[in-house]
Amino acid sequence: MKKKQWIEVTITSPAPYQDLLIGQLGLVGFEGFLQEDASFSCYVPAAAWKKGMEKKLHTLLGNFGKEFAGMHFSTTTKTINERNWNEDWEKSIGIVEATARIIIKPSWKKLRKRDKGKIVLHIDPKMAFGTGHHETTRLSLVLLEEYVCSGARVLDFGSGTGILAIAAVKLGAASALAIDNDPWAVENALENISRNRVPRKVKVVEGDGRKLPKPPFDLIVANIDLPTITKTLAGLVKKLRPQGTLIVSGLLTTDLTEFLDLISHQGIVPLEMLNENEWVAVALIKADATGLH
Repeated sequence: MKKKQWIEVTITSPAPYQDLLIGQLGLVGFEGFLQEDASFSCYVPAAAWKKGMEKKLHTLLGNFGKEFAGMHFSTTTKTINERNWNEDWEKSIGIVEATARIIIKPSWKKLRKRDKGKIVLHIDPKMAFGTGHHETTRLSLVLLEEYVCSGARVLDFGSGTGILAIAAVKLGAASALAIDNDPWAVENALENISRNRVPRKVKVVEGDGRKLPKPPFDLIVANIDLPTITKTLAGLVKKLRPQGTLIVSGLLTTDLTEFLDLISHQGIVPLEMLNENEWVAVALIKADATGLH
């Protein structure tokens, strides 16, 4: 029996933009993503490639280039026989030591002796962002570890795999609400919440900020990007209690001037800023009516 043929597409892209691109490519039908430092490969059936997927790819890259001015992507393609993409992908995913106390482990990896006593986040990613391999997730976890208080009510906005909501309750939060507008992310988050045995404490909602409940949150974490933060920041601040903490990640160092200008009239004040490579995460506090104490 003749094996099904696939098109392997290799796209040159700086590492900071790969996850954003992969999320969009997954939505239009590409799969089996394998990442390198300066490029990544993805796959699509040869028949689908001929019937419009090639055009979708170039349209998506063109739109992405307009959103991130000055970015240039080159692509190469080759025809290959079908193989087990999941097996190849699983081999590339390992245990991540996100902080001194937190590790991120996919289900197919065994815990090591040195992991004893640590907080373990059991995360099996699919198309959802948030595996711990990206700087923005690790930076978010470092700040969560520092600012989550026992009994806190937490919102994970743009939750992806649900990793930050799960981490929040394992760090002592009473509850966490994970919200994402991507149905694939919601499905993956539900699986990870069950895998970590926290379904009573972590709830998932598909949608955007308009679906948030009325009571304010003690802490909000948003690991997204500057354009989304720009659109949603005012609404998020309204959902944060006075003296509550907002953690924003997904910012590039080149975004900082614009971000600091954005928050200048929002009633929130920076507490701490962390960076890893070209990525930045910021912890902020919301002033109350009488000012900060």
